[in-house]
Amino acid sequence: MTMDSSENSRKAKWKDGTDYDRYIQEELTSFRKKAWKEQICKNFDGRKKLHILDVGTGPGFLSCILSEEGHLLTGIDASEGMLACAEKNAEKMGVHPRFLHMDVNHMEFADESFDVIVSRNVTWTLEHPESVYREFYRILKKNGILLTYDANWHRHFFDEELYKKVREHEKECLMKYGREEVVAEPDYGLFETAPLTKEIRPQWDIRFLQDELSMSVKVEQDIGSRLYEQWEKELYRESPLFEICAIKRY
Repeated sequence: MTMDSSENSRKAKWKDGTDYDRYIQEELTSFRKKAWKEQICKNFDGRKKLHILDVGTGPGFLSCILSEEGHLLTGIDASEGMLACAEKNAEKMGVHPRFLHMDVNHMEFADESFDVIVSRNVTWTLEHPESVYREFYRILKKNGILLTYDANWHRHFFDEELYKKVREHEKECLMKYGREEVVAEPDYGLFETAPLTKEIRPQWDIRFLQDELSMSVKVEQDIGSRLYEQWEKELYRESPLFEICAIKRY
């Protein structure tokens, strides 16, 4: 697959936010909304009105719920379809994040603009993760917080035994819960331009953030045990969700 076709595949995958927004509506009307607030805000030591950048905001879940907590949110996404869903969700919830059409690979913010940068299931998609992490560092204020929520979503495509387990979990999810879910699509064109799909994480992130950026890093593993519905816990058991909390010390 050529670079152009890989890029087209990448853009098409997230062009329309409708499918993802259906999942977000489930989150907003369940215990998960409160659980995500607690998971994120425990890192803020009670501080309010923090300037927070929500990278890859999608339908605006994190931007909206953190705005409810009194923080000042900027959400960016490269998909206009996702941003349209985000605007609707913010209006429905009566909150006012600032949403911008912007590619994470080309962020247009001044140095030290944000107290916090947060992303959820975004970093695995990055074409140039080292460059993006350096940009995060640049636009974070001193003592700013970088929060990364992600998982090894695609490792099973590079591990035959793991692949069998994941496919069994998908079948079990359909039989037990009536949900026809897929952990991840085998989009090998996308994998070519997303190098973190082949890395073991969060170990890769820890090494880079500590060794290259001299950040102070804490990791919490398997946070899905508190944030997921039961069907998600069973479906995603081979790809446990992690939290990376990295502090800019200089």
